[in-house]
Amino acid sequence: MRLILVSNRLPVQWDGTPSVGGLATGLSSFLTHWKSLGNEVLWVGWPGKAIADKEQSSYSKRMENEHGTIPVFLKQKLADSFYNGFCNKTIWPLFHYFTAHCEYSDTTFDSYAEANEEFAKVISKIYKPGDWVWVHDYHLFLLPGILRSLFPNILLSFFLHIPFPTFEIFRLLPERFRTKILHGLLGADLIGFHTQSYTQYFLRALLRCLGIENERGIVFFQNHLIKTGAFPMGINVEQFQKYSQSEDCKKIASSLNTNHRDLKQILSVDRLDYTKGVLQRLNAFELFLKQNPYWIRKCKLVLVLVPSRTDVSSYQTMKRAIDEKIGAINGSYGTLDWTPILYQYKGFPFEELVPLYKNTHVMLVTPFRDGMNLVAKEFLVSQDCGMLVLSEMAGASAELPEAILVNPSDLKSMAEAILEAIEMLPEEIRTRNHIMTKRLSENSVKNWAEKIFLETEDAAKKNLSFQTKSIPPTSDLLLPKIKKPIFIIFDYDGTLTHFESLPHLATPKPELIENLKELSDFENVSIAIISGRDKLFLETNFGKLPIQLIAEHGAWHKLPNSKTWNSLFTSSGEWKSQIKNHLDEFTKRVPGSFTEEKDFSLVWHFRNADPDIGLNAAREMLDELSQVSANTGFFVQRGNKIIEVREYGTGKGKAALKILPSEELNIFIFGDDTTDEDMFREMNESVTTVKIGKSETIAKYRFRSPDDVSLWIKNLIFFLRGKKNGTT
Repeated sequence: MRLILVSNRLPVQWDGTPSVGGLATGLSSFLTHWKSLGNEVLWVGWPGKAIADKEQSSYSKRMENEHGTIPVFLKQKLADSFYNGFCNKTIWPLFHYFTAHCEYSDTTFDSYAEANEEFAKVISKIYKPGDWVWVHDYHLFLLPGILRSLFPNILLSFFLHIPFPTFEIFRLLPERFRTKILHGLLGADLIGFHTQSYTQYFLRALLRCLGIENERGIVFFQNHLIKTGAFPMGINVEQFQKYSQSEDCKKIASSLNTNHRDLKQILSVDRLDYTKGVLQRLNAFELFLKQNPYWIRKCKLVLVLVPSRTDVSSYQTMKRAIDEKIGAINGSYGTLDWTPILYQYKGFPFEELVPLYKNTHVMLVTPFRDGMNLVAKEFLVSQDCGMLVLSEMAGASAELPEAILVNPSDLKSMAEAILEAIEMLPEEIRTRNHIMTKRLSENSVKNWAEKIFLETEDAAKKNLSFQTKSIPPTSDLLLPKIKKPIFIIFDYDGTLTHFESLPHLATPKPELIENLKELSDFENVSIAIISGRDKLFLETNFGKLPIQLIAEHGAWHKLPNSKTWNSLFTSSGEWKSQIKNHLDEFTKRVPGSFTEEKDFSLVWHFRNADPDIGLNAAREMLDELSQVSANTGFFVQRGNKIIEVREYGTGKGKAALKILPSEELNIFIFGDDTTDEDMFREMNESVTTVKIGKSETIAKYRFRSPDDVSLWIKNLIFFLRGKKNGTT
């Protein structure tokens, strides 16, 4: 199998030299394992600079042959507007909660969209059916949707390496931006995040921005099923542990420690970025020294700062502030033979970084906000007896609760955490670290990537099952197979008509009435409408048609051309007054909701309520009513933006069985809701069952909307006319 990895940057520099750190390093062990199984890998990304048009063809061949990479060529102006513009001046600060740094520009968003299209063009040239395409990170939010439109059956994963913010932050994006971003993400089979919180924030954004609900993390969008989930990214634990115990590592660690054998080492390793809280960390270290003079000349802070975005003025300003702070602390507390802070403004290779971890007594990983932070994990599996001080705002904190967790904005608690860590007994450190390293060993980067692949495959299989049910309304599979009478059962709302904001507005169109009348005029055709609607509504809208009407999910039945309704069961109705009071209380609490009372049921509607408030209230109501419904004469069922409480003995399945003749028939049943699943479930294999809409179903086939039902009725009329006339 071939994996097409897609990220903003290639795993090598534009000149072919390996990239240090980042996704390429993180995924290396998984990719080695993937290839060892006989699979292939192609990596698609931007080379990092504009390549002249005349050189692009030869450059592409060389990069593919030598490195297995496929470059995406972007003009320099487009790359700057896309990457330095929308990516780093809008998404990056917003998703890290630095809203004051955000710029909202249509120009840069247009560049972002154009760059995503360029990535799609490159992938479309190399993609083959059966490939697994794995798209990474915030630079390519729109790409999954573009690829899905080009290749409907593509096996496609998306993983976000930065936090997904709360809805209150996400909605600061202009509507035209955020809608396209969400639609783009929903092109994937699987959308992965580092933590459960990020997953929930994304699902809430879908609900609040697009009105799209989820079922246990599964989303239905445009006839497509998408799985969402938390997949904390791991590291190559074996590689770090093996090297940290090697003689080479021990020698380097010993040489690094030659002049500081009696000093407790505090380590900070970060990329230069305002989200990392480096200046705040220095202030906390300064406060630690001020409050704990005992530790002066007994510890050192090794600050490793990896250069980043050196051409951006705000980053230059940030670095100057850090440089000045380091100088101030060293000037205030340093002596001729002791410097509090050892500052390194450069990146370190793996072979030097691990010995640094090994020497460390206290590791400070305290970003203001971080999607995961793999440095914390690398330190834990490399250290001998060092304590991790970790920001509770980093995604890694969800996996590493045994670390000392701190609020990076609280200088006092940060200083206290440094003291606690540096004075912690070795036995306690080892106990805590053993628990964390064991957990990390069980979720290595290889396990992480394999799980994403398996979950993506599972989502694709569900999609295949989901989509094979989808069928055009003119398909021959939906025409009568035997020369027997035809019996058709329709649900009403969501099946014969679209939903409206208020139930009374969802009236049948004249064309539908005419088609039902024409269809029922055929001698061998019988029609029934089984609905949750009350008698008055069905009588008013369909009473003149020669069809059977069943109201309130089977509570009332009216024969064709009859003027009277008959109850299909008896009821005391004792439960209704108590439950109605309960529903009315929810109506008061949830603006836009209302309670509808029928003879044998009560319906709480929340279609017009705030989607978040309405959905939460519906869940609460379901939970409360389910606890009191046992042996009380009623049961509770969730429908399409409704909660229905109805009497035992009612139900569309039972009603359908009661009205079906015993003779052999061509039976067709159409419904859109959970209540219609009762009918589908009661029928045998010979019955043609059709689900309208995107939710899961046991029906044989699926239509997209009530419009397909209307087309099917017209097609059946055409078929019956031809049959009647002796034609085919």
